[in-house]
Amino acid sequence: MSTAPARQEIEEGAVFAPALFDLERMRNYPRIVVGIFLLSAILLVVTSHDGLDLKDRPLGYDFITFWGASELTLDGRPEAAFDMDEGHEAQRKAVPATRADYLWHYPPTFQLLAAPLALLPYALSFFVFTALGFGAYLLACRPLLNQPTPYWLLAAFPATLLCLYQGQNSLYSAALFAGAALASERGGRGALWAGLFIGLLAFKPQFGLLIPVALIAAGQWRIFFAAAAATLGFCGLATAVFGFGLWQVFFDNLALVRTVFENGLLPWAKMPSAWVFFRFLGAGDDVAYALQVLVALGAAATVVIIWRRIGMTRASWGVLVSASLLVPPYIFDYEMALLAIPLAIVASDMAVSGASRGEKIWLLALVLMPPLTSYFSDVTHLQIGFPLLLAALWLAVRRSLRDTA
Repeated sequence: MSTAPARQEIEEGAVFAPALFDLERMRNYPRIVVGIFLLSAILLVVTSHDGLDLKDRPLGYDFITFWGASELTLDGRPEAAFDMDEGHEAQRKAVPATRADYLWHYPPTFQLLAAPLALLPYALSFFVFTALGFGAYLLACRPLLNQPTPYWLLAAFPATLLCLYQGQNSLYSAALFAGAALASERGGRGALWAGLFIGLLAFKPQFGLLIPVALIAAGQWRIFFAAAAATLGFCGLATAVFGFGLWQVFFDNLALVRTVFENGLLPWAKMPSAWVFFRFLGAGDDVAYALQVLVALGAAATVVIIWRRIGMTRASWGVLVSASLLVPPYIFDYEMALLAIPLAIVASDMAVSGASRGEKIWLLALVLMPPLTSYFSDVTHLQIGFPLLLAALWLAVRRSLRDTA
């Protein structure tokens, strides 16, 4: 396929054929989205009372879990973060009016990173945490998006706005994945940096399970061993600070996580996993787990095939990130912020090489739909986020194989 027409479109300001994607609209639409977000954030604060929103949730209601765990950690009681009553008391120091319980389920690696948060007052700590994550996300993902106004497009990706509303940490995950992908292109010391970024992903280990599979499939042993060393070093540092006992508390807590998860005490409408998808369809717990395992194995097999066939490229990193979101049964809609990586890679490839109308429509749907999945799931009693994640993997695979067909 000739790339000349596509390049001419870029020069003329029409990145995609549909008028929706012309240069002026791609400049204006992201600014409108960001403006709406800022106005809604201001409205959220103005209409709040005693630090609670209109639904009586603390402002930044996921971040309060991080701040509370930090408060207990700085008090010399890191294991207390896993205790519901202790955690609630710590969270009330941040927002005294809060009544809801927000549970801490993270490994000692993230507890180590979150430990300094309570050194600052809750509101200031929230803004510092989200600003640093947002900045890291923008800087790391920017080189992957060869489009007009890339910073605005990344900032307006609706899934990232969920992280900002809730004070979540998925923007850090996205920054580390993007950093690893970019560093891996540089060779030499780039492999060491890629390994370091991968190792830091141990703060959310469920999203790193396919990384060694991909590196082995592509024969990227230098990055593999660098990542293994960084992961062991990160876990070792957390152990040196907290001791082995905190790991035992973390693993013991997984039984509670499973109970809360399976009994629907967490909002299934916000959880786009295969397990939830099949539970909504009426499957029992065990059947849903079996199907989740099949989906995870399929995702792993897809990664192996792509990384063996085309090697370690930006396109194969896009496949890896998309596949990684399909592995864990425990995943929330704000973690779809990681889709910024494969979507940026796919959009840049489309701009250069062209794309079918269907691919463009799917790209647009994957950009717009993540924050709406919980609403549609509540209405339809189907978890539509899971098919969206499958579509993201399909699109990433399709584009990665385009030149090898």
